[in-house]
Amino acid sequence: MRIGWRSYLKQTFRKKSAYHAVGIAISLDTVTFCALRKQGDALHVAHEETVSFGQWGKSLVRWTEKHNLAGTPTYVAFSIHWYQILQIDRPAVEEDEIIAAMSWSVKELTGSEQDMVIDYIDLPVPLAGAAKVNVIALPKKDVAETCEKIFESGLAMQQITVEELATCDLVENSSDAVLTLVQEAGEEICLNIVKNGQLYLSRRLKGFENLGSFSKDELQMGIGESLSVQVQRSMDFYESQLRQGPVRRIQLRLDTQHVDALSLQINQVVNADVEGLVPANIVSDTQSPVHRLNYISLGAALGADKALVAEKTEAAA
Repeated sequence: MRIGWRSYLKQTFRKKSAYHAVGIAISLDTVTFCALRKQGDALHVAHEETVSFGQWGKSLVRWTEKHNLAGTPTYVAFSIHWYQILQIDRPAVEEDEIIAAMSWSVKELTGSEQDMVIDYIDLPVPLAGAAKVNVIALPKKDVAETCEKIFESGLAMQQITVEELATCDLVENSSDAVLTLVQEAGEEICLNIVKNGQLYLSRRLKGFENLGSFSKDELQMGIGESLSVQVQRSMDFYESQLRQGPVRRIQLRLDTQHVDALSLQINQVVNADVEGLVPANIVSDTQSPVHRLNYISLGAALGADKALVAEKTEAAA
């Protein structure tokens, strides 16, 4: 990526942004931007816009200029279409050598000749007595192109994450495990089990991409039951294989107008309270209520608060 001196100087001497964070969700066909302001303990979604993928860089420049967002810390989340997640044995090397040690295994498992950017997530508990890591592999060219677009828009790139981790930040930190089901329009359902801010289990539930097209009666003719079975299987794995206590709370944000009916069906199958997933202390100043916002871009933007907590923790240490 080549950066002109004029752009570099504009970035270097820019005034501090009045906004808290920008979140960007990159899906296969669309890209969603959202901008947060902080007012007291609440985060306000000041602006949100979804554009087509083809010209999203130019759209981001216009959006940034329109709302005077230059210099705002920016957090990007890719959807599952862009990366692969692999589970492999954790290499027995020093911390700063892990990624290098995993590179050949990842290249072999992905079967791709592309240069990949890789990172990993340690599992909170050993699986089957072995130390495993979840490895995320993302083509380097996609990362480079994304960074270039962010830089050209005048935003301040902070972090690139993926959908599974972005949705974790939508859940309040709690010592009680929470199972979440998050789905954007026409996409697979992302199932997570989160405890103490850590991701214990993540699965993709296929076959529910057209959930929004089904009527209430159609959902009761097998779709709801099928979803309930997948939820129960995930809870059983969490308890039996990861040796954790029961999940007592399930939170949903699904692409359907009949969430209440689905919640009732799931509640009849599993022994857990089922409710809507609405992030705490989030206020929407847009025309869309919070539960209708894009949760991937919102979750990405909420990474700003996690980064701030980490900085304070390191400073205190």
